[in-house]
Amino acid sequence: MEDTEIVRLYFQRSEEAIAQTQKKYGHYLSQVAFNILHCQEDTEEVVGDTYWAAWNAIPPTKPNVLKHFLSRITRNLSYDRMDYNTAKRRNPHMTVLFSELDECLPDRRNNTEKLWEAKQIGVSLNRFLGSVTAEDCAIFLSRYYYAMSVPDISQRYHLPQRKVKYRLSRLRQQLRSHLQQEGVVL
Repeated sequence: MEDTEIVRLYFQRSEEAIAQTQKKYGHYLSQVAFNILHCQEDTEEVVGDTYWAAWNAIPPTKPNVLKHFLSRITRNLSYDRMDYNTAKRRNPHMTVLFSELDECLPDRRNNTEKLWEAKQIGVSLNRFLGSVTAEDCAIFLSRYYYAMSVPDISQRYHLPQRKVKYRLSRLRQQLRSHLQQEGVVL
């Protein structure tokens, strides 16, 4: 079933919308959540919560790309679950993932006065991703948006792991340079 038809079912408040969403995107959303959580039980719960959140958001929201709309909900719910699960302890997988970007992106989480600046960094990041090759963009997003491991990225793009690591390192350096050129204080 096409995305426009699924969205139409949501607008009609038909429960078939959830069934069709699960049929078309269930595996994909599970992979997104599992890459972040590394726990099957939490993954299943987050995916179920994604369907509920989509049900509550559509309408009034009419997503342009349903897959991206759903993956964003899943990512946000997964990070919320990870925060809840690791409130007093560190999650080594995510600590490593975020530490890779520490040298590129300034920490803006605890400073609400910098919210606008954080949004500008997001705009700058999007410009950067638009300036790299499609494959580099996909590799970067696989690692830092979908939280995929280097071996998984290597397998997905049929590249040696060392080449994936090198390209990610090079992309982080380019991102740092790009942000500095745009006046972002690191």
